Amino acid sequence: MTIAPHQLEWFSSYFHAMCIRKTGDDWQRFVTDIMSARHPGRFIQVDPSFRGDKGCDGYVDDLMLACYGAARPTSDGTATKMKDDFAKAKLAWGRHMRRWAFVHNNATGLPLAAAEALVALRRTEETESLKLENWPPQVLWTNAVRDLDRADLIALIGTPPSDRPASMTHIAEAVRHMSRSPLVPSPEPASPVPSMKIEFNEFSGSTAALIREYQVHTHLVRFYFARATPGEQFHVAENLRARYFALIATQPSKDAVFHELCDELMTEAFSGTATAATREEQRSAALLLVTHFFESCLIFEAPGESHVPA
Repeated sequence: MTIAPHQLEWFSSYFHAMCIRKTGDDWQRFVTDIMSARHPGRFIQVDPSFRGDKGCDGYVDDLMLACYGAARPTSDGTATKMKDDFAKAKLAWGRHMRRWAFVHNNATGLPLAAAEALVALRRTEETESLKLENWPPQVLWTNAVRDLDRADLIALIGTPPSDRPASMTHIAEAVRHMSRSPLVPSPEPASPVPSMKIEFNEFSGSTAALIREYQVHTHLVRFYFARATPGEQFHVAENLRARYFALIATQPSKDAVFHELCDELMTEAFSGTATAATREEQRSAALLLVTHFFESCLIFEAPGESHVPA
């Protein structure tokens, strides 16, 4: 089955949000699951419980991986990890590797000391037969994830939205769930949506593209609320804002907040089993609802304002 362009945008956006939330062993498992899907039968994962992995977090076709996903990375700590991992890999695996990649979860770049360490390692260790590579999430996506088939992408990342706008039935179901939830007062009124709001929140390119894609269809949510029970939109908005403020205090990026809002809504509103096609429609409904309230300036900051919950 082919992947629609906006579904690929969702996979990319959700993947990048996942990366920053995965740390430690979870990050390494995520990377090795990706590489196993990308190179079935060829990727080798070393079990460190015997004599350690000797700096090998995964190996395929002369490429050695060193995974690093610290919850709170420091510049010096990342640099030390990089140098130690390379030294161990070179000592134990040097005759087998032609490429060595430092695979980390920081899409905004390496800390200064780590960047300097990589430059220094390249100057002293690189040869015609050994190259040292930096793999942030963007490179991991391009090298190993983007071209996977649909089934592998779903297994690794999750169910994408449907290739068409959500039905009014699923929009109504999501709204009804939110309107039944306990009401938590929100500290600020809504304001007209300003330009540059997407840019101001520094969403990744794929998340920005996803939001713009769904802005085209938010008239379906407005249509529903125009015919809904009086006060239903206000109740849903207040609950979503309360969730937003809770997430903004704990999530590492605006991409992560956006997708967590959609995930919470999808999980709570659409409980029980469903077919794959139905799950895609449910995902679309959750995305539409969150995008609608993004447009309404009820969630996420806009230029010139600061949301500070009371």
